[in-house]
Amino acid sequence: MTDVAHLGGGYAESAPDPGPTVTALLQAARPGSPSSRLVVLGGPPGVGKTAVARALLALCPNTFLLDKDQTAAGFILEAAALRGDAPDAAYGAPHYWQKLRPLEYASALSAACTNLVGTRQVLLVGGFGPELGVDAVWEGLAANIAPATLCVLHLDPPPLDIWRARMASRGSRADASYFAQLAQALGNLPVWAGAVRIPTDAPLHSVVQRALNALD
Repeated sequence: MTDVAHLGGGYAESAPDPGPTVTALLQAARPGSPSSRLVVLGGPPGVGKTAVARALLALCPNTFLLDKDQTAAGFILEAAALRGDAPDAAYGAPHYWQKLRPLEYASALSAACTNLVGTRQVLLVGGFGPELGVDAVWEGLAANIAPATLCVLHLDPPPLDIWRARMASRGSRADASYFAQLAQALGNLPVWAGAVRIPTDAPLHSVVQRALNALD
């Protein structure tokens, strides 16, 4: 299994182009059962998406978890290697934004929609980055998966010192210059107004409780 702590190389230095991924996501979405729900858990790296998702999986009955990084990271890194791109640049090339990212996210969404059956809740974890602020993604996704319902939770980054310490503790790159660039690129991205914003400046159990409250 790919160590996701070291993913995202080149992302902060890239020129994001959400358009191809927006198109791919809307094409991949399929209707789910009336009593099912798709929960998208987004936010920048190091804010605790995976930890919160695993806690929700343990606490919420009939929930299915899909972590986009776990399903697609190996593919992204291998594709970069075949192009001669180093791992620390894998997520920064135009080829990633135009070709790989649409596959990365649409494949995870397609699997999520396949599991929207019965009363199941599907928890889809992924950063979503610039796509978070594209209203057409979430409005179109809600329409395309109906009669299943959509809930978008966004984990907001904590204060910079806490965020940087968390990145370092999980083994991600966190030197001062790199982190400053990462925080500037990802820390203040627009987020769809229909998403539930969840602060992460508290211990994990508090963040999980905030997420549970949003899902009630």
